[in-house]
Amino acid sequence: MKQLPAIWLVLHVVCTMCKAQAARFEFTPPGLHPLAFSTWPPSLLGLYARQRDPARWWLIAEGDIHANGHGENIAPQDVHRYREAFGFPRTFTRVRSADITGDAGFCPQCDVPYCATHWHATASGRRRCPRGHDA
Repeated sequence: MKQLPAIWLVLHVVCTMCKAQAARFEFTPPGLHPLAFSTWPPSLLGLYARQRDPARWWLIAEGDIHANGHGENIAPQDVHRYREAFGFPRTFTRVRSADITGDAGFCPQCDVPYCATHWHATASGRRRCPRGHDA
């Protein structure tokens, strides 16, 4: 049987403590639309139509620290960088290589992701994980 390549790549990063979503990344290949496209209001469809380059990939990023709204055009090398960063085993060092604001919820010392509920703000404006590590 011939294996077909994936059309979309949707990555969910879940919290180690409660399994809630810490981050979500949806990659839409050139020439296709995001998964929720058919549910978008006309104003968002118009904005998307003006911004979308059909020859490039489209990334929608949702996370506790970083989100890019309805998405943005990205180059094929960026898709490759994300795929490499979120391969297994998933570690902070690998995820950091993707240069994502907030590191998809990963704690540098614990090497696992946490959601906004489990990250706590410190007086200095940094974040502290449930085990007391600052990020």
